[in-house]
Amino acid sequence: MRRKAISRTATWAIVAVVVIVAILGGVFGYLVSTPHVTTPTTPTTVTTNTSSQVVFYTWWATTGKVALDHLIPAFERAYPSYTVIKSLVPGAGGTNAKYAILALIEAGKPPALFQSLVGANMLSYVEVAPQGISDFVNLTSLAEHEGLLESSVLPVMEAAAYNGTMLNLPVSVHSGFVLYYNLKLLREYGLPIPENLSELTYDTMQLVEHGVTPWMVPGADGGYDQEQLWFAIFLSLGGPRLMDQLLYGTLSLQNSTVQKVFNETNELFLNYTSYNYPGWQSMTWTQGITAVDQGKAAFEVDVDSATNYLYDFLNVTTYPPEQPYLSWSNVTMVAQPFPGTQSYFPIVSDAVAVPVSSHEAAALTFVKYWTSYSGQQVWTKWKAVTYYRNGSDWYNTPQQYYMYQRLLNTSPNDFVIDPLSLFADVDAQLYSGLLTLQQAGPAALAVWASTFNSSVHEEYQEWQAAAKLGLGFLGFPGHPFGGYYPPWVNARDPSSTWGGDLVLGAGGLTLGAIEVVGPKH
Repeated sequence: MRRKAISRTATWAIVAVVVIVAILGGVFGYLVSTPHVTTPTTPTTVTTNTSSQVVFYTWWATTGKVALDHLIPAFERAYPSYTVIKSLVPGAGGTNAKYAILALIEAGKPPALFQSLVGANMLSYVEVAPQGISDFVNLTSLAEHEGLLESSVLPVMEAAAYNGTMLNLPVSVHSGFVLYYNLKLLREYGLPIPENLSELTYDTMQLVEHGVTPWMVPGADGGYDQEQLWFAIFLSLGGPRLMDQLLYGTLSLQNSTVQKVFNETNELFLNYTSYNYPGWQSMTWTQGITAVDQGKAAFEVDVDSATNYLYDFLNVTTYPPEQPYLSWSNVTMVAQPFPGTQSYFPIVSDAVAVPVSSHEAAALTFVKYWTSYSGQQVWTKWKAVTYYRNGSDWYNTPQQYYMYQRLLNTSPNDFVIDPLSLFADVDAQLYSGLLTLQQAGPAALAVWASTFNSSVHEEYQEWQAAAKLGLGFLGFPGHPFGGYYPPWVNARDPSSTWGGDLVLGAGGLTLGAIEVVGPKH
């Protein structure tokens, strides 16, 4: 795979220093502003001394931290000869941790185990590794041996496979693009539960007329919150096929349909964020969801990890948009799929990857326990939901059970990848572009269109590098993620990929003069 330095203007060591300095400042600010996290972990490279130690790099500072505090002791009781050491680099969606891990991998000094995401995200680590794919343990046989492919919701595993090769394994499943709202505020002003974008816009404007701040879109997460809102609107307007094209970098703003959806998404995004909570620039998602619970704002779009945060740190139970909960007078927080996306499941699946090292046996032992049915029961009670098809009775909140049922009942063709799981540098560009758009408003639309185009092109280029290694699509031969093959894959023989360049025309995707038609949703 084509290898790119993490920074195009500096060595990995300089990048690592910059990242760690930034993280230390961020951790201080995070802990000052968020008193719920009581035990900080200094981000540092831990040198292991024995093969029985597992150094695990992670960005879980809130909900995942609580879940790990249950999982790790359970593992160490079951396997007393092993010890798991956490190395924490906090930041929403791995904003900071991804680059700390990338720096270590590029330097040839990877941790024994690290957190990643399914989707294209894992390929970001492969492309900077000194020996490429050979620097990582192929986990396909482990998944097969442990029965994960037979006993799980298959699209979750497809999202972690690259033409059948699994370089990381999912440990839980979240949904992106979840709308959290304060039900008591909607009741107070007689507003409908928003089931479509028209109702959401109506509620927004009615709240404004009553002097209530409708939206909470925090700005201190670097663009994470903006990305969740913008792409929630985009999926609602454009459907899953456009998200598939985004994933593979074949989405073209020259296409009139795409341009229309892009423009309408921008319009709604700017409308909603124009009624944002005062001081949003310095707030994180945890502070934002707290303000929504307190009735200071009505709506926030997030990954549904906010459900676990509310439960673990605020003692608040989040409910699904169903009866009898909607009739209960004590219900404040409700979470539902973003209006217009009820039929789709935007996957944000946490995963773990194992670099080749002297500690890989210990790391693999931990991974086997974590992905086992008993490990999942401990872990997903406190974090997300499991991918096992028979793991429905152990969740802390009704909203988790609701999301688990959605996972089980979503059509395989209606799963999409949340942009958090694009290539790391592409996701960072989208973060930055959308944060700028919110800050500057309509004046930044041209810049945002340029950023969007360049991000999509970069995603495409990186998939082409993956395709040359035979890793050119998500899923297994005959079972592509979302039922969709990118245009360069021969659906009859996925191991054979077309090596030319795509031509992005106004009428759609073409290879020269031949139109490429992939499986439809």
